[in-house]
Amino acid sequence: VSVGNASAGVPQMSAPGFYKTPVTKALFFATLGSSVLIPLETRAKLLNLDLNAVLSKGEFYRLVTSHGPFKTTSELVVGLFLLYKFRLFERMLGSEKFGAFVFYATSLATSLSAGVALSTSIRPTPGPYPLLYAMFVLHHVLVPPGKPKFFGLFGVDFSNKSLYFFAGIPLLLSQGAASVLPGACGALAGWLYANDSMSLQAFRLPRPVERFCQAFAPLFRGTPPHPLAGPGGRQGPAGRRGQGAQLRGQ
Repeated sequence: VSVGNASAGVPQMSAPGFYKTPVTKALFFATLGSSVLIPLETRAKLLNLDLNAVLSKGEFYRLVTSHGPFKTTSELVVGLFLLYKFRLFERMLGSEKFGAFVFYATSLATSLSAGVALSTSIRPTPGPYPLLYAMFVLHHVLVPPGKPKFFGLFGVDFSNKSLYFFAGIPLLLSQGAASVLPGACGALAGWLYANDSMSLQAFRLPRPVERFCQAFAPLFRGTPPHPLAGPGGRQGPAGRRGQGAQLRGQ
């Protein structure tokens, strides 16, 4: 990941809530709402990634709606936990660049998943798997462990970052190949973005699209942290600010 200039205006990465993360907040509540409010049968019939319906009936909206609801309650709980924790990447990159990353990662991963699904019997499970596992790669690259010896098991030390993987691996395997496929495609998209050999970090959404999204940003604006709150995060603000500047500087 290339290095840019540090920005004094970067907020504390671990500030509670959805402060300065309107994109993540919108994704969080869209996932929660679609998973809870829309019946499973309706989701399976109208929202899931049915490539036959996409190609034969022109139901291209499924390419978007399939990233919303999770299939089961346990997947929803774990997925929302990870999505909330990964909100720090929107603070690192800024909302405009993070929005471009969301569009890039989901678009590429969906295209790859669809290509595999067309040539196999695998049907990708619904849910924001591509985005979550693209952010897993960013988490591995950008966030050093705050506590290298957070806990031990059978003589092996695990850092605090291990908790994310203990949550993410069962989620990835929850639906077998149907969840591994979109998750793996998302991880590949995240790796290509972090590696930046194709200058993907310079990608931005068109200005009219950004202005349209900014019109809704006040609806998802989080509450600023209390001024007496402690300094940012287990890692400490300096480390994450430096890492965040690497991507914000693009």
